[in-house]
Amino acid sequence: MAQRRIRSGFVLLVALAVVGAIVIPPHLRHEPRASGTVHPAVVHFTVGVENCTFTDASRETANYLTGVAKAGRVLVTEIRYPTISGSPGLAETPGAAPAIRHGPFPLIVFAEGYAVTPATYSELLDYWVRAGFVVAAVRFPDTDGSAVAAQHYVDTEADDINQPRDVGFVTHALEADASGPVKAACTTVHRLLIPGQVALTGQSDGGETMAGLAYDSNYLEPGLSFRAVASLSGQAFGAESAKGPDHYVPGPPLLVVQSATDTCNPPQLSTQLYSLVAQHEKWFLTLHNAYHLPPYSGTDPSAFAVVAAVTTRFFTLEFAGGTPGAGFISYGDRSPAVASMSSGASPPALAPLTGSAPSCYTHL
Repeated sequence: MAQRRIRSGFVLLVALAVVGAIVIPPHLRHEPRASGTVHPAVVHFTVGVENCTFTDASRETANYLTGVAKAGRVLVTEIRYPTISGSPGLAETPGAAPAIRHGPFPLIVFAEGYAVTPATYSELLDYWVRAGFVVAAVRFPDTDGSAVAAQHYVDTEADDINQPRDVGFVTHALEADASGPVKAACTTVHRLLIPGQVALTGQSDGGETMAGLAYDSNYLEPGLSFRAVASLSGQAFGAESAKGPDHYVPGPPLLVVQSATDTCNPPQLSTQLYSLVAQHEKWFLTLHNAYHLPPYSGTDPSAFAVVAAVTTRFFTLEFAGGTPGAGFISYGDRSPAVASMSSGASPPALAPLTGSAPSCYTHL
């Protein structure tokens, strides 16, 4: 977009198909009891956290303050993962032992919005981890909050064009490290991930980034496939690239989440994305009255509760290999004062709004 803005920013009861066989992680299995009845083996995960750093030497990183680029793109990635050895009372425990014997787990790759960090979304990312997913949050080298601050808050948003490849590079690296040698670059994920079970999600510019990687033929990454995509107050990738969002192709099942009153990412941007992804498997969750970031940061508790529950149900169903049906739509409609769910070829008829950069900072 032309204006500068901050585009910020149930336990999994399913069997997961891997290489043609059904693999059920231990924490999802049913254990027989002496009575002969079958009960679920419920595991209460806490959240471990580690940083892994991946460097793509084939590209460069611009400095928007000096105008000088440096070789390579350093992609610090925050890995949040299920653990049963987390410290009581802590939201996340750095360096906790991964719950290897209860895994492996599906992977959700998350893209942050402009000028914020993964910590902004801690409550949502931790929610997914406690549901039995590994979450990898990429910190982009020019648009992460720390990078913007280091460049004295000049506008670095044009670097969004590089972010789909950043995510693709990190995803390749994580999958390789999960199945490769113990002394891989990211030992945290060794034997922790289910091969081929990857979903994408991001908020604001991060949602746009993931839409480009999943659906824009200019940015599709060879060798990667995704089970699902959730765009959280995002838009179609291409507005900054001059190529335009006219190269969209069908891809993974899509969930779009958008507030009808968000003037930072006006509703018409999310409805355009929904329309461009011309496929049957897509859903639209409308938040009736919310600001841009609070439904994902947790500062709007009612909207956050809906977003956390619906996205978790979406990922759960898609990783299971099923298709969300009428029950999923009903699930999104459980809090009618807060949100409503729809599906079908066309998006809901949301009134267009005028974009306002200051609204991106409201209730941050």
